Amino acid sequence: MSQTTILEKLMDDLRKIENALAQLEAEMKAINEEYSAILSEENKIVEEMRRCRDQYKYTQLEMKFNVVSRRRREVETKKAEVERKIRGYNEEKSRIQMRIEYLKPKSC
Repeated sequence: MSQTTILEKLMDDLRKIENALAQLEAEMKAINEEYSAILSEENKIVEEMRRCRDQYKYTQLEMKFNVVSRRRREVETKKAEVERKIRGYNEEKSRIQMRIEYLKPKSC
């Protein structure tokens, strides 16, 4: 294969990675918004539990807290997974960029 076709293939791969990275970053933004909403809801429930004197109401709040806490852990898992993918795509992108720089013809 000639050097130009290799460069074209690498440029195409780089574009694909940049598109996937943009999608992942948009997904990460949505996950962060959801996570912060869940976290604030969880904090609000904890605050209500601290002020609560009624045992029945406290039990209801505790059940609600468990549901919100489980949802938060699920979002944290999804968040960690997306962060790992973003790191992987960034590493792949930098590797391809270095290879493109190496293969580009040097101008005198």
